[in-house]
Amino acid sequence: MSTAPEPTTTDVEAARQRDLVALLIAVVLAVVLERFVTGFARSGGIPSPVLQVMAADLAVWIPLVAGALWVLRRASWPSAAVRLGLGWGDAIFAIGIVIVCRGLDAAMSIAFTGSTGLAPAPTLGRPDIGLLLISAIGVVVVSPVLEEVVFRGLFQRRLADALTPRTRFLAVLLTAFLFALVHLLIGSPATSLMGFEVFVTTFALGLLTGTLVAMTGRIGGAVLAHVLFNAVAVVATWPR
Repeated sequence: MSTAPEPTTTDVEAARQRDLVALLIAVVLAVVLERFVTGFARSGGIPSPVLQVMAADLAVWIPLVAGALWVLRRASWPSAAVRLGLGWGDAIFAIGIVIVCRGLDAAMSIAFTGSTGLAPAPTLGRPDIGLLLISAIGVVVVSPVLEEVVFRGLFQRRLADALTPRTRFLAVLLTAFLFALVHLLIGSPATSLMGFEVFVTTFALGLLTGTLVAMTGRIGGAVLAHVLFNAVAVVATWPR
């Protein structure tokens, strides 16, 4: 009875590099597709606001899901599920992350515009509840989970494995930088100051959630922090 040969160190490193490249390609495709779809929708190609939101979300989600599935095709699903664990310490740390990042965002917004930017937007007539719900589900549920799986659960972990113990902290920094850059490109802020605020806030969120994942080996706390961070903005800006 023959057995499969054990993978060599070179094989493992090559597979890790392929995973990192695949995730980077997925992220780039997500940005390019989202910007294309958003531009197409604004030009009148997608008249329905609900379809506009769904198309923009799917333009980001599909490449990220494809990249994650490609990386996970060789992974053990039980072990992958364990990494989603959430303990009380993770939850407490996650709440602290939200307080710090939301406080940082509010402070910069007040300094730049004179307000926190978390007030309900004025509306003419009754708001489109369907549009609000679809947007909220994407922002609060789907995007945080998917982004944490891709950025912290897969990209950061594989990048950390490729580094030495002394330089492993760079995995957190580089992943947070990529995370912030993607949000800056997708968000397309109206002014440079707003862009700076988006980048700094999301970099801080990525840095803190990445640190939590590096400390615990689980992404549950990062997912919770990301969900709560986005939920605060949705609840605060929900039309009254």
